This record gives sequence, structure tokens and C-alpha cells, in this order.
Amino acid sequence: MLFGISVILGIMFFSSVPCMAGNEGYFFGGPSERAIDVRLDLNKINVGSYTAPDKEEEAAPVKKTTSERRRWFRRRKVKEGPTPAEITRTKTESALESSKKASVSAKKAEAIAETSLEVSKKAERTAIEALNCAKKAEAAANKSIAAANRAIEAANKAVVNTNNAIDKINGLAEKLRREREEEKKRKEVKTYRVKRGDSLITIAAKPSVYGNGSLWKKLFNANRDKIKNPNIIHPGLLLKIPK
Repeated sequence: MLFGISVILGIMFFSSVPCMAGNEGYFFGGPSERAIDVRLDLNKINVGSYTAPDKEEEAAPVKKTTSERRRWFRRRKVKEGPTPAEITRTKTESALESSKKASVSAKKAEAIAETSLEVSKKAERTAIEALNCAKKAEAAANKSIAAANRAIEAANKAVVNTNNAIDKINGLAEKLRREREEEKKRKEVKTYRVKRGDSLITIAAKPSVYGNGSLWKKLFNANRDKIKNPNIIHPGLLLKIPK
């Protein structure tokens, strides 16, 4: 009797599971949806009938053996959710898929790394070439600077020589100028021819000469090559009259 009651209670419990599944995961009797309330009539346990609140009709008598009831319980229990094997298979498949994706990602990362390494090597080679070019350019620039310094030194020497030459030319020009001035002065010197009865005093006193007789010594000094004694001059003597 007790075993039969236990079987009927188990049937009622597993019969309420679809109602819970219909509530999409809510607990039986939850606030979201209301499941069907099953009421057990203990007077009809022997024939296996039950009464629903909305329907007072009797269900068809259910007579099952213990083995059949156990098999039915196992089938209903299996239908409640995936088996551990199915869960393991699902997880294994998911892990395998994740592993494949990870492998693909790893290959892509490896390809990117290889590309980056190649680019890095090319950049390194380019940098080395640029450094070598820079060294060559520096050496050429140093040679150019040295040549420019030598050219500057030569130019400075040329400037010094040119200045010296200019100084010499200026000296010669000054000497020539003085000579020309002296020649011009010599050409501009007046002369006077001595007449009978002239003396150095009377000649110096003439307006065309100095207009002052006391300047006779100037005449004497200018004509010492011709006059030995200032008191004696001969007619016809050509005297220079300096300014």
C-alpha cells in the first residue's frame, strides 16, 4: 500500500515537471505564471485516478507493474535534461571549436609576427645603409671643408700680395706725382737775363721779380752754380727767379 502511494506521488511530481518547463525556468507556483494544481484523491489510489480543479472527470484507470513504472520514471528523468555524456560531448565540441579558433588565431599571429620581423629586418638594413651614406657624406663634407679652408688661405695670401702690390703702386704713383710737380715747378721758374749796370739788389727790387731788393739772397742761393760772388755779375747771365 505504501509503495503504491509512493509511486502515485512520484507520478504526480514528474507530471508537474512539464508545467515547470512551460514556465520557462520559473519555480513551480512562481509569480510569473501559474501551473496546473494537481489534487490527489486518496480514495482512488487503487485505480490510479486523479481529479483536476477545472475538470471533474475521472482519468482512465492506470495499471502498471513495478518494472514498467521504473522504466517510465527513467525515461521521464532522461527527458528532463541532457545526460552527463551529452554535456561532456557538448563541452568537448565547444572546447575543440575554441581550440581550432585559437589555432587559427595563433597562425595568424605567427604570420603577423613573421611579417613584422621581416619588416623590422628591412628597416634595420635601411637604417644601416642610411648610416653608411651619412658617414660617406660626412667624409665628403670634411674633405670639402678642408679644400675650402685651403682656398680661403690662398685667397688671404692673394689679398695680402694684392695689398702689397697696391701699396707699391701707390708709392710709385706718389713718387711720380712729386716728380711731375717738381718738373712743373721747374718749368714754371722764371728767368732773368742780366743787363749792364744790374746787381742782385736792383734785380730783386724789380716789380716783375720780387719788388723787394732785400730778397737778393734768394736770387743768390738759387743761382750759386752761376754766381761765385754776389757783388759781381756779368751782363748776359741768365738767372733763375724762384718763387
